[in-house]
Amino acid sequence: MLPNEPKFLITAKIKEFSIPPITDGLIIGKDAAIGVNALQKALRLLIPEEFDHIEIQDEVINSMLIRSSITRRLTQKRVVTFLLDQVKPLMVADDILHIQLDTEITITQEL
Repeated sequence: MLPNEPKFLITAKIKEFSIPPITDGLIIGKDAAIGVNALQKALRLLIPEEFDHIEIQDEVINSMLIRSSITRRLTQKRVVTFLLDQVKPLMVADDILHIQLDTEITITQEL
């Protein structure tokens, strides 16, 4: 390995395929093999919870399908900004990425 060559750490989570196959959302690349309309139809059949369809005007990402309860808590803008900043650099235009968002909200009130 060269001295300036980056090091990579890979962690894999392996588990059985489960229903529903999507927990919190999908990021659909611009050139993905399946479109957002087909994915939305599949989600409606498999998962009782609602997903927000967020269209993205981007060279890599076409759309996001994010669980409505997450966007209700955090707002669409916050979720999209986070995913564009953190996930988009890891994508290519034909990807469809499964997203699991573990959110924690801390509320403090002085009485």
